[in-house]
Amino acid sequence: MLNFSHQVRTKFVFEKGAESQVGKELQKLGVKRVLLHRTDGVHLRDLIRNIKENLEVHDIFCCELGGVKPNPRLEVVRKGVKIVRDKDIDFILAVGGGSVIDSAKAIAAGALYEGDVWDLFINKSSIQDALKTGVVLSYPAAGSESSNVTVINNTYTNQKLLVSSEYLTPAVVFMNPELTYTLPKRLVAAGIVDIFSHICERYFAPETYIGIIDRMEEAALKTLVSIGAKALDNPEEYQYRSELMWLATIAQNDTLGVGRIPDWGTHVIANELSALYDKTHGETLSVIMIPWMRYVYKNDIHRFARYAREVFDVTSKQDIEAQALEGIRKTEEFFRELNMPISINELDIPILDVQKLAGQVQYDKHTGTIGKFAVLDKRDVVNILNDAAKC
Repeated sequence: MLNFSHQVRTKFVFEKGAESQVGKELQKLGVKRVLLHRTDGVHLRDLIRNIKENLEVHDIFCCELGGVKPNPRLEVVRKGVKIVRDKDIDFILAVGGGSVIDSAKAIAAGALYEGDVWDLFINKSSIQDALKTGVVLSYPAAGSESSNVTVINNTYTNQKLLVSSEYLTPAVVFMNPELTYTLPKRLVAAGIVDIFSHICERYFAPETYIGIIDRMEEAALKTLVSIGAKALDNPEEYQYRSELMWLATIAQNDTLGVGRIPDWGTHVIANELSALYDKTHGETLSVIMIPWMRYVYKNDIHRFARYAREVFDVTSKQDIEAQALEGIRKTEEFFRELNMPISINELDIPILDVQKLAGQVQYDKHTGTIGKFAVLDKRDVVNILNDAAKC
């Protein structure tokens, strides 16, 4: 196990009606003026009204900012930074899922930075401070509610970039699984793929075979496989939705990833696919993950065979490579069970420019590569994308 420093700075309020405690918890933090940053949509109308009323009862000023879309936009972040400065805001409360949370984090950092917030994403400057943020989680997927990462899409440059900092971790998150009951089925499925991928990015890593971490990751993946389709078919089953909500959180705040360096190859490629063609993040992951697995499994066949045995109970095949390949096939089967795409052709992209897409990928500036479990250059990315397009 590698050395690590890990601290989860977030307070979790996890229960039915958790959102009713917003005012009380923010008051404890000394909050006076809140920017309520929300996803648009009538499905959140009652929730937003209740939160605003709760803040008012606790004498906390509130103004709103909507306009958040999947692949959160830089222009919304810039607008939020201006509001924070003009209204003397001291806390940002995100209501929704990963996109609005990432946007809120970027606003929190940008508000205390003298230059343009995009500087922080292109390494022109670094985050030295940020306003405190909180989350009322209504869509479990990205795990941004307790991570130190924000990902923002610049539609002017067709770049989707991330930045991480200890200052970005939300102070408090309110988690009520009942808020997920009315989510569209496909959105929940995309979230499950995102959670699954976050765990796999840590499981397939160069520092393998860490007993406790391996078993925690395998148990989390197996749980997702077990309850994924059930959670879609039984949207008001509290147990399934509560497990999904907590799995999303621990999959991304490094509870399941300490002691090793994650790969992130699948995410890096999928991020550019979603940025260039404005596609749902979970869906781009589902079309990239299987080709990535097929391309890299020989880097550690024993690891992939263990994945097959522990996550999908593959025991019928004795040959180690056959087990590995069956695990990949079972992953594809799982995504199909969720009705998620497994081919780029299913994403309704009129003209796929593989070379342009591969060129957009954010390679390491020193090595020209991505990934840790499997180190990939542009040629490798092109091969993975071509496989993803012909599935």
